[in-house]
Amino acid sequence: PNLLSATCRWSEALLTIRSHHFCFQTGRPVKSSTEGGGVYSFEVLVLHHIIMSDHDSDDHDVESNDSRVLVEAPSSKEEDETGYFDTKQDSDLEGKNGIEGLSGDGNDDDEPKEKKDTKEVKLVGATKKFSRRLSKQLRRQSSSVVESLPKTTAGWTALLTALVSAGVGYEVNLQKSLTQPPCTFGQIPSKSLIESIFQKLTASPDCILSRPIRPSLFVGTRGMVSSTAAYLFGGPSSSEKHLRFREMMESPVDGASFAIDWEVPWKLEGSRISALSEEERRNEILKGPIREPVVIILHGINNDASFGYMRSLQRSFTERGWNAASMNFRGCGGVPMTTPRGYTAGNTNDLRSMVWAIAGRLAENVPVFLVGNSLGANILAKYLGEEGLSGTLPTCVSGAASLGNPLSINSSLVSFPFNVLMALGVKRTYLQNYSFFSKMTDAYHRRAFRNVMLSSTIAKVDDSAAPILARNDPFYPFAFRVGFKDGKAYWTDSSSYRLVRYISIPFLNLTAEDDFLVAAPNRNRLGFSIANPNIVVVETRCGGHLGWHESPLESKL
Repeated sequence: PNLLSATCRWSEALLTIRSHHFCFQTGRPVKSSTEGGGVYSFEVLVLHHIIMSDHDSDDHDVESNDSRVLVEAPSSKEEDETGYFDTKQDSDLEGKNGIEGLSGDGNDDDEPKEKKDTKEVKLVGATKKFSRRLSKQLRRQSSSVVESLPKTTAGWTALLTALVSAGVGYEVNLQKSLTQPPCTFGQIPSKSLIESIFQKLTASPDCILSRPIRPSLFVGTRGMVSSTAAYLFGGPSSSEKHLRFREMMESPVDGASFAIDWEVPWKLEGSRISALSEEERRNEILKGPIREPVVIILHGINNDASFGYMRSLQRSFTERGWNAASMNFRGCGGVPMTTPRGYTAGNTNDLRSMVWAIAGRLAENVPVFLVGNSLGANILAKYLGEEGLSGTLPTCVSGAASLGNPLSINSSLVSFPFNVLMALGVKRTYLQNYSFFSKMTDAYHRRAFRNVMLSSTIAKVDDSAAPILARNDPFYPFAFRVGFKDGKAYWTDSSSYRLVRYISIPFLNLTAEDDFLVAAPNRNRLGFSIANPNIVVVETRCGGHLGWHESPLESKL
């Protein structure tokens, strides 16, 4: 109570002083009131009450005169136990300075130096006493909390039960407030393929774009937690119904190696593939003809196809009888680098090579779909825009979806600690391939490698590595190029919003409102997306960055 009362009085003092635009000097007497006493500025009153007075000894009068806040000092030496109010000294100063000293009209230089020093010493002593009193109050409060804790097992059980119940109740209310249908943006032209797709997704209240999406408790309700879970959770385990294997590919442009992790349906009841052996099923995928739809999935920065969100996407497609092909970028997923050019947001030639390779194995009228995540979503959108601009997209590519696509890349806007963590991930990839980079003896590459290792944020990493990064022309024949002037040139050239207007197939751009990495840049470039009638933008209430965790549905849709 004493601490609270003192704090309130201190706040009131500051508010009063500010409201009067009041300039005062500590300890300066203004006028005589009673014998042996004086009137003091408000600061003296506040310090006196906080340090020495009890909470019920508030018997000093406060006056306001000519926009000055004044208070009568103690009338006797007994009332001033600290010696802070030296009435004798104040009386001696009264005749010399008077009212002018308080209002700033007097000459402060005339005041003896030793008296100024005495005031400073007293103020320091008052501050120390206030600090000791505050410490006592805090110790008293902490000891009262310890004494209030239960002493028996039953008491602890009741306390923990109450805390858990309150936490669960709060979480349930939070879940209810976040359970909302997603927001949809787009042109939806009449009598178009986009309209027919949109009608199927909104045909009934139970369809995905019509029904409220209910996030899971404790995970889906918080964007940071759901995003972390998407990266750390291992995803579904292996199953006898599905066949997993890896295929190595080499880029025909510069000879770089990358890998494809396949997961394909196999032992499904009532299907023709259940009668195939493992080798026959594998050869059908690697050599053709492939008779089921293929979905190509791209991962995000510093990830690979083994991450939980990638495995979950694969399983959701293979459960429907489709073939899922997850791409591992250069140097990712345990694939050693064979060129000094790692993967970048501006090089789409690896994806282009992969699409053409798979398209050559398909049976007639078998479609290919593309799904990109985070940085992979930007690469995907850029690739589709380049192909649409030149009219060279393979006819088998029927649709695409980008999840957590930034659209506009600017690493300098990534906040701490994500800018540091992303930089560490890039440097880890470089170190994992150090045996290859060490063979680069020219000073140009060695300087770039050293600067990357010394960079503390992802923006500095991009700026250091810009001169050696791979890229390609945005038009046919998509010539391979090397290097950017600096990080800003790399970000501008790699941002997919510049090319989304040329996407020629149905394209879904899915983001979450609480995505702490890409929600702002994606929303800022929303106009570029919806200017294309082939693009539909969907924004969920929650989900974080690639972390859509939904509670189990009450009924099977």
